[in-house]
Amino acid sequence: MDSGMKNPLTTDSLAAEVSKGTVGYKGMPEKLKRYSTARLRALEMQEYCIVQQDVKMSNKLANCANYLVFRHYFRIDEVRLHAAQFCKKHLLCPMCAIRRGAKMLKAYLEKYQLVIAERPSLTPYLVTLTVKNGLDLDERVNHLRQSMKKMTESRRNALKGLISSNEFSKSAGGFHSVEVTNRGNGWHPHVHMIWLCSEKPNQFLLSKEWQAITGDSYIVDVRPLHDPIEGFLEVCKYALKFSDLSLSDNYHAFKVMAGMRLIDSHGILRGVVIPDSLLDEIIDSEPYVELFYQYLNGLYRQTSS
Repeated sequence: MDSGMKNPLTTDSLAAEVSKGTVGYKGMPEKLKRYSTARLRALEMQEYCIVQQDVKMSNKLANCANYLVFRHYFRIDEVRLHAAQFCKKHLLCPMCAIRRGAKMLKAYLEKYQLVIAERPSLTPYLVTLTVKNGLDLDERVNHLRQSMKKMTESRRNALKGLISSNEFSKSAGGFHSVEVTNRGNGWHPHVHMIWLCSEKPNQFLLSKEWQAITGDSYIVDVRPLHDPIEGFLEVCKYALKFSDLSLSDNYHAFKVMAGMRLIDSHGILRGVVIPDSLLDEIIDSEPYVELFYQYLNGLYRQTSS
């Protein structure tokens, strides 16, 4: 079934996963409801893969996160995900997208806090760059990625003094993600970026520079982040945004973009390591009770403890 219904996932799910990631036992119903919604969408995609005769992907999605094992560290009332089998196809599976996005957000926020402690004059900005809509997703995404490559090279040359300064060279460091939407008027690839700057980027000048790079696009947005978490969320939710697409568009976008590098960093935010494991860190020093959940009839239900 290929409904174009909007899924209640994306930013809210990711924000809750980070702010309430290690919940107490009383917070489990909210977490499990969030995971159940994500699992339902993954199973809808699994059925769509069957229609597309993609048996391998269908099996991966079918076997993802059917069982969840949490550890409740009762002395400090923290519940952490200890065991689960994940497909790690985060562009198709919202459950994996939530877990991976939360890991990404946590890693970059920790790095940001270290950087700001050393360089408090830096201000975070959310910068969005777009390219014109088009019917050919592959062509549009590659146009965006090639434009980003040119922009990065221009920043590098400006910092080396080989060319005059540009707006991107004002950024001491940051990171970005590539995102795509399709609201019926063609594919719309765009980039959400975090820039850490001592001097405010000029949106008008950035627009002119971006148009010169792309040849066909000039729409950009620059805004200071009074709450860095909000801007970081915007960048880290890129994989979850795929679940806003219809099933057919989501599957097509996955086939086109799988294997592409959709996140990257620059300057003083380079080198951030995003853990490969989607599980939580265990606490060796605390006693715990294990909680077992199985996905049954649309919900994660506790089977034993």
